[in-house]
Amino acid sequence: MFSQNIPLSKDNILEYLETNFTNWTSGNEKINSFIQEMQLKISHYDDNDMVLEWIPYNQFNEIKETGKHGLITVYSAIWRDGPLYKKYNHSGYIRDSNKKVALKCLYNSQESIDSLINEAKKYPTKYKAFQVLYGITQNPDTGDYILVQNYTANWISGNEKIDDFIQERQLKINDYDYYKDIVLEWIPYNQFNEIKETSNNGLITVYSAIWKDGPLYKNFGFEDYTRDSNNKVALKCFHNSQEFIYSLKIETEQYPTNYEAFQVLHGISQNPVTGDYILVQNNFISLVNWISGNEKIDYFIKERQLKIDNYNNIVLEYIPYNQFNEIKETGKNGLITVYSAIWKDGPICKEYNRWSNYTRDSNKKIALKCFHNTQGSIDTLINEAKKYSINTNNKVFLYGISQNPDTGDYILVQNNFINLVNWVSGNEKIDYFIQESYNYIVLEWIPYNQFYEIKKTGKSGLITVYSAIWKDGPLYKNYSSEDYTRDSNKKVALKCLHNTQESIDLLINEAKKHLTKYKKSQVLYGISRNPDTEDYIFILTWTSGNEKIDDFIQERPLKIIDDDDIGNIMLEWIPYNQFNEIKETGKNGLITVYSATWKDGPLYKKNSLNNYTRDSNKDVALKCLHNSQVSIDFLINKAGKYLTKYRESQVLYGISQNPDTEDYILVFNWSSGNEIIDDFIQERQLKINDNNDVVFKWISYSQFNDIKEIGKGGFSTVYSAIWKDAPLDKKVHNRNGVIALKCLHSSQNITDKFLNEVKEYSINKSSNILNIYGISQNPNTKEYIMVLQYAKEGNFNHWMNKNYKYFNWKDKLSALLNIINGLKEIHQKNLVHRDFHTGNILFLNFIDNFNNCVSISDMGLCGEVGNIDETKIYGVMPYVAPEVLRGNHYTQAADIYSFGMVMYFVATGRQPFGNRAHDYDLALDICKGIGPEISEPEAPRCYIDLMKKCWDLDKNNRPDVFGLDKEITSFLVSYTMDLAILGEIKIQFEEAEEYRKANISSTENYQIVTHPQAIYTSRLLNPITKDLPKNDDGYNSQCLDDCALPISFK
Repeated sequence: MFSQNIPLSKDNILEYLETNFTNWTSGNEKINSFIQEMQLKISHYDDNDMVLEWIPYNQFNEIKETGKHGLITVYSAIWRDGPLYKKYNHSGYIRDSNKKVALKCLYNSQESIDSLINEAKKYPTKYKAFQVLYGITQNPDTGDYILVQNYTANWISGNEKIDDFIQERQLKINDYDYYKDIVLEWIPYNQFNEIKETSNNGLITVYSAIWKDGPLYKNFGFEDYTRDSNNKVALKCFHNSQEFIYSLKIETEQYPTNYEAFQVLHGISQNPVTGDYILVQNNFISLVNWISGNEKIDYFIKERQLKIDNYNNIVLEYIPYNQFNEIKETGKNGLITVYSAIWKDGPICKEYNRWSNYTRDSNKKIALKCFHNTQGSIDTLINEAKKYSINTNNKVFLYGISQNPDTGDYILVQNNFINLVNWVSGNEKIDYFIQESYNYIVLEWIPYNQFYEIKKTGKSGLITVYSAIWKDGPLYKNYSSEDYTRDSNKKVALKCLHNTQESIDLLINEAKKHLTKYKKSQVLYGISRNPDTEDYIFILTWTSGNEKIDDFIQERPLKIIDDDDIGNIMLEWIPYNQFNEIKETGKNGLITVYSATWKDGPLYKKNSLNNYTRDSNKDVALKCLHNSQVSIDFLINKAGKYLTKYRESQVLYGISQNPDTEDYILVFNWSSGNEIIDDFIQERQLKINDNNDVVFKWISYSQFNDIKEIGKGGFSTVYSAIWKDAPLDKKVHNRNGVIALKCLHSSQNITDKFLNEVKEYSINKSSNILNIYGISQNPNTKEYIMVLQYAKEGNFNHWMNKNYKYFNWKDKLSALLNIINGLKEIHQKNLVHRDFHTGNILFLNFIDNFNNCVSISDMGLCGEVGNIDETKIYGVMPYVAPEVLRGNHYTQAADIYSFGMVMYFVATGRQPFGNRAHDYDLALDICKGIGPEISEPEAPRCYIDLMKKCWDLDKNNRPDVFGLDKEITSFLVSYTMDLAILGEIKIQFEEAEEYRKANISSTENYQIVTHPQAIYTSRLLNPITKDLPKNDDGYNSQCLDDCALPISFK
């Protein structure tokens, strides 16, 4: 035992306890060890810890017996020193002196110390716990050990099983949620006043009473428990329960331990006269009717009441039939009749929230669902009642059960929702299904005469689809008023199922699919029937009439809806009568394309608030797939490939069907009218990786203004134009949308050659290959057009003529690196250009530095290595590799030869062989390895050496594009680095730069002097090269020196 005067700080309590183990003893080694073990578990950080102690018996005053059962007697007492505990926000441990405690005396416990310790272990040692064990003591006269506890609630009933149950519940009270937990007690019967019987059911009688002391609870914000005195309670008396303690215990275990529950069990009592045990509950049970006179119904009602744990829950009751006024029949089907009525008292509910009191909503309009002959089958009635929710947020819920005293029929008392809807079809199975579905949606039986303006919109097998106007319209909840109202004159779809009158089960199973697949986009409003054909009809927001198509349309929006993704399209089924001004624009095999105006227009996401809007009277393209009704999977696979983003190039708005031909139709924002081009464009769009890629698209020819011819060749004409809706891109928009249109002659029939060229242009904005924006078509000539990036400064030849004076060696090397980057892109794809010369190198705009301003163009001859037509030799002769002129394979090494000639042009400002006719003799000299003349200091020696490696007759000796990139990069770095000691390469380039500056005028003369038969546009060279000796791999054939032809080509 520790003196109250010893300072016990938070920091030294454990040390003090350990060093003072010898200052006290119980006289029993096991008890001493247990107490020491518990003391050493005290945490530095837990302000709720209490010090378990051995307490000398002489510490207790005013000892009084309070209860007894079997081998246990409980006393109240005053403990002089009081328990030692860590006070919240206090620096040390203190004692709570003169503390009222409970002494639980265990008779003969000295004979079984292990049992004593096990009993002690049940109790917490947290100071704020409801039941706390302060320590152990011993009566020196009897030798009985005593557990010293806090003094709380009564628990001694005199019955061991009841006492154990009460103790067990008290020990479960949560330390941290204590203000919600109920303190279960044994309550002496003399605590109750004003006892009055309120109901009786065989073995149970319920009384109201006033409990003098009242229930024990923890006042929120305070540490101590207090009592709510003179509390009105309900006494639920179980007759003859003294003989069935186990049954009583099971009954009590059903009650919740949370005070917010509707039915709360405060404790157990016993009538001393009859011996009957009593459950003491809160008074809510006296507010409700629950005794029907039938044991099964009463048990079901009680079971539902015990589940109430939320203010939205319904308090199920037994409701006397005389509570109902103004009873009127509203519907009948077989063994069920439905009535509307006014319930005088009305349902019991919490008005606002969980803190408010329960009250009644008097004179409530309700529905009485009368089950005829149910008195013979109570189980069936209860199973039916179990289907209903206990939550008032549901559409249909159950207030209670009643019984007509005249007929004996039981009645389910519901909210009035069932009387707002039509549900009587004349078929029992359909009526039952409609009522059963109320938990999902507002489903109704809708008389056929409710529909007008009925028009056929599609057909699929045994299903025909119509559009119609529903006069009354669907029932929906107005959340501002909480009332149900109708959306009159609603446009709906009628899905007519032919011959369904023969199988109602099949009809209902089909309807169930709509319930389980219910989404925002498609709603089943109800079922109807055509009185002429007797076919049943589903009334929907929309339907195609085909289950696979409906599922596809419903699933698609779920994949694209994103709160941050403005512009998403809601894919739809679109009735064909929505389209006006339908005109054929193209045809290809089993596909016909039409232009049309869509009256309502597409539904798209307008803003981040999930608001959708329509773009009415929208011009659209209808892609009609003939005979598509034969293969729905083909149709869906085709539709699944397309985008549903409003601002993208090709968007799928929805699917429709021509009711006359039954062909399905894909509705797009555009179509080229050619299936091959549409598929090609879509394929290109799917390759877009990031924001740096061009969105490749079909561009209507009407988008182009100010069209001017700027060049013409044998196969194409090039125009400049203004693109009205050009993308906001620095390469297009900053020049007022100027683009280039490359129109291929005689391209009315799309060819692989056209598409292959399109494919080789780049869609990456950072590329050194010319960007392509899309494809168009001249509506007059029907010729297809490539929409390309516009090169304002023209090709390299044009640019050099204007800028040779300023083209210094630093810029020369930078330009070459730009060109190498483009060539590298081609070679990395295992492709070859095949027509690589200065006429196909374009300068995009004014250049103040060579950073991504040079692009390679004219990709028409670009092809895969090893998959090229070798029979035609096409190009500018000085740029064509010797092995190609002699009919050998065109390889990437041939592109390197061409690049070597570009290096010559860059270094000198002159075209290679500009002073010679481009004829057989030149072709022969090229095949002999003769190159254009150049010498130092016109170009640095290192540069000339690299250039001549590119011209090597043996293609295997030429560097690849990566080697070229490395060498020219090293030249630029060496030349531009600021070094104290000049390197050899730097010196060479500086000498070449000085030479350039000194000879600018002579360069100008070179530009003017060109042989009249020097041709620097691409052409077919076979007529010139056909008589050159052929040699598969040899590059130094002996016969070359002897070959000459006295023929000149003009």
